[in-house]
Amino acid sequence: MKELNYSKVFILLAGMTAATLAVYRVVSLQTDTFYAFLLWNLFLAWVPFFFSMAAHELDKRKIGGLLILPLGIAWLLFFPNAPYIMTDLVHLTIRKSKYIVDGTIQNRYWYDLTTLLLFTWSGWLTGFFSLYQFQHVIYRKSNRVLSWVFVLFACVMGGYGVLLGRVYRLNSWDVLTDRHQLYQLVLDSLNRQSVFFSLFVAFVLLVIYATLYCLLNGLASGNGSRRAYSKGGRR
Repeated sequence: MKELNYSKVFILLAGMTAATLAVYRVVSLQTDTFYAFLLWNLFLAWVPFFFSMAAHELDKRKIGGLLILPLGIAWLLFFPNAPYIMTDLVHLTIRKSKYIVDGTIQNRYWYDLTTLLLFTWSGWLTGFFSLYQFQHVIYRKSNRVLSWVFVLFACVMGGYGVLLGRVYRLNSWDVLTDRHQLYQLVLDSLNRQSVFFSLFVAFVLLVIYATLYCLLNGLASGNGSRRAYSKGGRR
């Protein structure tokens, strides 16, 4: 598992976020500020990355070993905020009357769709990099198998968190502020439809994360590529 340069990762994510905010600003001036809530949702998607950065730095410096666990719990509570942004696409359906007038799709539909997709991409990318970072911490402390067990568990909890957030309107911090409500919602959500939804989202998260993991760790051996090139020569 490759060690990434997280300073460069941070710059990449910050640049992507800045571009997303710029697009939102331009589109909101052309249409309206209905999607202003996406700014808060994107901020929440950044929170797990800050927790994973802290855990990674502590582990890298071999200090604060006891802090890794609470950082991991905090990360897990906020991680679902990253994939949750995808569900904001539902507003394109809710606001259908503004996008289709007399059978004609208005330009604002494409502006808002692009904005939502950019927010989704920024949130997902930030969340997946934070997952990769925490997986690397666990990989260094244990082995590859346990690190992937953690990834699988995180994706399942991410899917369940999306369910609690979108369907039951639960926030990450409600775990600390309203435990009775959380307990009741957990009981209410234990049904076949909710389990299927959570596992479906978890599968999607796992597929996308595995793709990112393969891209980051290389799909082919660099040495093998260089040997093939040297044998073939220039053409």
